Amino acid sequence: MTTRIENLLDEMLVRLQRKKHLWPVMMGWERRIGIVTEDTQIRWQLVFSREGSMCQEWNGTEQPDLVVRGREQEIGMLLEGDEMRYVIAKQKVKMTGTCRDQLKLDALFRLTCK
Repeated sequence: MTTRIENLLDEMLVRLQRKKHLWPVMMGWERRIGIVTEDTQIRWQLVFSREGSMCQEWNGTEQPDLVVRGREQEIGMLLEGDEMRYVIAKQKVKMTGTCRDQLKLDALFRLTCK
């Protein structure tokens, strides 16, 4: 069963692939981004690697480089591609990881807005 967040992650990755000018930004950035919804306790991970980017369910065995936590609604607002809703949600979610990774993920989310 696919969830709303999983669909939004897939859509965000499609938007990212379409924006060829962002490929140099991602080149060499091989990271696992854990995404946790606090209200539903469902976990996903975004994986950026040389082979490309993908989203999958996160079982917690792999150690992520960055973790994004928030309510399902706020995580959805981050991913849906509306810049104004992104700005609102960004203030409510928590990111844990290096400053560089947080800034890079923030840039990718912002630049993939519709």
